[in-house]
Amino acid sequence: MASSPAPANGPGASPAAQSLDAAATGLPCRVLSVTPPALAPDWARWLAEIGFLPGERVTVTTRSVWGGDPLVVRVGQSTFALRRAEATCVRVEPL
Repeated sequence: MASSPAPANGPGASPAAQSLDAAATGLPCRVLSVTPPALAPDWARWLAEIGFLPGERVTVTTRSVWGGDPLVVRVGQSTFALRRAEATCVRVEPL
């Protein structure tokens, strides 16, 4: 019998954890993890290189008026534009 993966809000997960693309604009958060999509595993390395590391402070500062893509995100002392697909890979919790 195969077991299913633990849900993102399972034991040990923060009850307020969410993906970065769902975080409220202006709400300071902390990065919990980065999980890239199966077809783009290199996104994890790229996001880590620009500062999306567990424990780092991150805030969505602006969203495009056309569907919210891209998002302007402040991580540490740097500001980046991320596509929603990239922001979905970053799991955060509010501070």
